[in-house]
Amino acid sequence: MSTAPDPKTHADPGRKFFRRHCVVSKILPKFEAVLFLDADIGMVNPNRKLQEYMDPQFDIIFYNRHFSAEIATGSYLVKNTPYSIQLLKEFSEYEKKLPQDSFHGTDNGAIHLFLAEKLFPHNLIDLELCRRAWKNSRNVIDLLGYSSCVRTMFGASSDFGKVRILQKGTGYVRDGWLTNGMFSPERDFLLHGWKMNQLATLPPGRLLPVPKFVDKWYNPFHGEFDMQKCGLGNTTWNLNQKFVATRANIEYSLRQYEMRSAIQKLEFLGTLHYLVKNNRIRKHLGPTDASLFDF
Repeated sequence: MSTAPDPKTHADPGRKFFRRHCVVSKILPKFEAVLFLDADIGMVNPNRKLQEYMDPQFDIIFYNRHFSAEIATGSYLVKNTPYSIQLLKEFSEYEKKLPQDSFHGTDNGAIHLFLAEKLFPHNLIDLELCRRAWKNSRNVIDLLGYSSCVRTMFGASSDFGKVRILQKGTGYVRDGWLTNGMFSPERDFLLHGWKMNQLATLPPGRLLPVPKFVDKWYNPFHGEFDMQKCGLGNTTWNLNQKFVATRANIEYSLRQYEMRSAIQKLEFLGTLHYLVKNNRIRKHLGPTDASLFDF
């Protein structure tokens, strides 16, 4: 894909993370649906189908990251509808609202407040508190505190009008490092985190489905791919059986990490007071009872 400026697109080529969503909004009208994927996502189970995750009720489907309160922007399943095209177009332009001098997380950070503004436009106080936390973010911990702030507005639900956000462990893709690259054919489809500069040599012995290395992954296939055989109906994937685990073992490991993530979320929420405290929001909300903001 060209990175040269294109006057026909609405995104700044200097902000590639937002420009990619602009590209999707432009090509989407040519297809029934588009599965947007980061380049470091790979398929481990060719026997599953995207149709399993599609629902006629929803125009766009995101998924939750398993290790944090984040909504992932590295992949989403979007249908060709006026709503989804407009949503992606607006999100690609949200780069203009990135807070200056902030550790904002580019589109990964922006997706939270963007969706909250779209889905909960009347939650003005909550939106402004979280926006202030985002503006004051200076590191990863602050950013996770901000995203946790926004996610409190979403609650435990996963369905919001035409938008669905798949709950942890129920999406079509997840981070492979959570289970040391192991997966279950009964539940897994795609794994995230396959960067070629982080590909490591598979150690001898047995693998266990527990998180070990965030920045390392192993090739789950034997040998090289024969590109001549890549086509519809091909089932000759040569999986290394060391990576195949039972559904129960994978689910147990993921649930253990989910419990850890829930505790961390409480810790991140505890940082919000200090993130917001430095810049009071009264002037942004207009005249009000000052006692409401004694923090």
